[in-house]
Amino acid sequence: MQFTNSLVVLFGLIGAIQAQPVEERAVAIVPLTFNAGPVAYKLLVPTNGRPVPGDIDLSVNIIDTGKFDAFSRCTFNTPGPKTLVPSVDAEGNKHIDVGPPQPILSVSCH
Repeated sequence: MQFTNSLVVLFGLIGAIQAQPVEERAVAIVPLTFNAGPVAYKLLVPTNGRPVPGDIDLSVNIIDTGKFDAFSRCTFNTPGPKTLVPSVDAEGNKHIDVGPPQPILSVSCH
């Protein structure tokens, strides 16, 4: 009987441990600058995969991403087909060329 009680307590402890919520990963906020010729706008994009709306009135040709690798970690939604070309300047800042230039409807990062 005591063995059975011990098993019940043991399984209860295992169940309680497994019922604890999984620790969430910290979400970073990434500043991205969207350049449309002489005009630009900035967005703060969380790295939680949720889309952030862009400015649909401006045709973006370059996205400045600082040190963040937005080329591989973000999705840029546009109204038409696009080619994204990553580059890095002499200071180590990353950029993405958008061709042809077009509005960024939304962006999500992870």
